[in-house]
Amino acid sequence: MGLNATYYDVVAKARAEGAEPIARYKKAIVGQVCVSIIDPFTGAPVDIILKGKEGIQGVLEDDITVTLWTEMAHDYFRRANQVLLQAGYITPFNKEIASIPASVNEVSDEELVEILEQKFFTMKSFLDKVTSPIPVMSLLRLAEDMNRPVGTINAIKEKLSELQAEQE
Repeated sequence: MGLNATYYDVVAKARAEGAEPIARYKKAIVGQVCVSIIDPFTGAPVDIILKGKEGIQGVLEDDITVTLWTEMAHDYFRRANQVLLQAGYITPFNKEIASIPASVNEVSDEELVEILEQKFFTMKSFLDKVTSPIPVMSLLRLAEDMNRPVGTINAIKEKLSELQAEQE
């Protein structure tokens, strides 16, 4: 699945508050790496596991990177993970940090309507990236309301079934 829910909560809270990330780090090895960060809700250290390989379908960028939102969290991260940094297991991730895109699962109904108005393969490409059944359920509802072709509706239902089976 990826990182634990605590880290996703941190990212979601920071994005909701409009915070800009201070630094990002990425795992640089194929295996799993356990890093320690400060939980901003409790102020306590929390271990998270970075796993997956970049470029593999189903592996999200948040699965292999850590985004730090405060100077205190950044200082703690560098101290607590000094050995991993020195060994090269984790490295600074210099991708543009000011413009972190929202998750593909965070899509509005207006964006879903735009996707449905495009060609079938555009919609299929979107479905291939989605990892949660919630936007797929919304897409299905909108497709039925818009009287989209049967093939489109069947593709959406197939993806919804696949995602619901993964959650069980």
